[in-house]
Amino acid sequence: MSARLTPQGPGRYRLEGAIHFGAPLPDDLQAPGIVPVAGSATVALDGLEQADSVALALLIEWRRQARAQGFRLTLAEIPKRLAALIHVTGVGPVFEDES
Repeated sequence: MSARLTPQGPGRYRLEGAIHFGAPLPDDLQAPGIVPVAGSATVALDGLEQADSVALALLIEWRRQARAQGFRLTLAEIPKRLAALIHVTGVGPVFEDES
């Protein structure tokens, strides 16, 4: 299954499919057009079937884009394997919400 970002309601999205080395990344995920509500948006990751460092790099880029556009991007329902990758690589602070 190709990865896709689907709207779930105002300011809420769900990332589904597989994002990993060797799988083509759809162009629309590189600049996904996330629209915040009241200064924030949330992306649920429970639909990710497979995720590796490519997914991690994409999520870091999304956070960077959100900050540049002046809103907070929160990740929710992070799969255990992806959470472990975040921990092992030491990039956890990138995903901590700003106050």
